[in-house]
Amino acid sequence: MASWSEEELKAFKEAQTLQNRPYSDDKSFAEDNPVWEVTVDKQVFIRGAKGIENTKWYQAGIKNGGQVEVAGKTFEVEYQPVKNAELIKQVTAAYNKNIKTNIPLT
Repeated sequence: MASWSEEELKAFKEAQTLQNRPYSDDKSFAEDNPVWEVTVDKQVFIRGAKGIENTKWYQAGIKNGGQVEVAGKTFEVEYQPVKNAELIKQVTAAYNKNIKTNIPLT
């Protein structure tokens, strides 16, 4: 797990999405796409739209690591599965809060 500075955490919180670049086996990027992210307890979490374990980027990231970019800064990262039920609830609540507070009103 990375130890994020307060400045970095603030950038993640303000951005709501980050550029996700997991490495493929040859260390090129398996994918390069924006994903929603949340911070919980000074950690950064991302999820796949198809269910986390079924996404190509998740599988490549768990196996090979990768990079994320936010606010013009690039970070080398390790992708780690979350198995703790309480932490999963907290992350889900953070996603739900972001969705509810960021839907444009028409």
